[in-house]
Amino acid sequence: MIREGDEIIGVEAKQSGRPITIGARRAVVLTTGGFEYNEEMKREYLAGYPIYAYGHRGNTGDGIKLAQDVGADLWHMKAVAAPMGFKFPEYESAFIMRMPADGYIIVDQNGRRFCNETGLEHYSMWMAVTQFDMQALRYARIPSYVIFDERTRKSGPITSVGHGANRLYAWSTDNRAEIERGWIVNGKDARMLADKLGMDSGQLEATLASYRQACDTGKDDEFGRATKSLIELGGDLYGLPLWPCLLNTQGGPKRNWRGQILNVWGNPIKRLYSAGELGSIYSYFYQGIGNIGECLAFGRISARNAVAETPWDSE
Repeated sequence: MIREGDEIIGVEAKQSGRPITIGARRAVVLTTGGFEYNEEMKREYLAGYPIYAYGHRGNTGDGIKLAQDVGADLWHMKAVAAPMGFKFPEYESAFIMRMPADGYIIVDQNGRRFCNETGLEHYSMWMAVTQFDMQALRYARIPSYVIFDERTRKSGPITSVGHGANRLYAWSTDNRAEIERGWIVNGKDARMLADKLGMDSGQLEATLASYRQACDTGKDDEFGRATKSLIELGGDLYGLPLWPCLLNTQGGPKRNWRGQILNVWGNPIKRLYSAGELGSIYSYFYQGIGNIGECLAFGRISARNAVAETPWDSE
């Protein structure tokens, strides 16, 4: 960013590898997105690690650093929208989990259930897995594992085909191709599956036995899963790691109601505005479709106030 006195008057950038200067007659509006692919920032600001992402790798938090460089304060840095998903080495981005039927459970690295699997709030699934195990000194739920049965496998893809940066990947309708790729592990029983997933086979067997009892009685005393979703797992079993994966981060430079970016003393940095998920107004609890609404609202607010500035070269 180019500063003259206490005002932002333009930006320096590169075009075809060459530095260029872009002057702003009235103001600069930062709309550079979040930091879903900045590992250093995710380690520093977010609860739990590793956390992957569904979107574009261009979201590396550069706009946050640009704002910090001119004295901006930050807010909502730990706030995210993050369902659970699958991450494979062949792809930089993750695949969102969308189970096609209720014949599944989610367990931690020890093979234990820890939540009402079908009752997790979509955008806040990450909250269920960020508990730190003080004895094992690890996030025992990152990764977690989704365990499902033969009927669920045949019910449809375990992801939303067409979602995110990997939308062009043609996931098989019965998940068979992904089993053959080695993404999904298959076992004839709980012990075989646990051995392949690297977890305690006795504990996974006990977990499935407890879940089976809940299905028989129609009551999940441990986690309150709805009776209609208590489907006993039958036939071959399947499993794969499950990670918190970012739809987007919310944190960034703090803005006021006019869209102006504020410094650490709460004062507007002159001629500097922002919009979108770069310093979103959303804090700990993300609201569905909120980012789109906020982009529209603050895109309008920040642009309206930016163009109302007196041209700096006429002052």
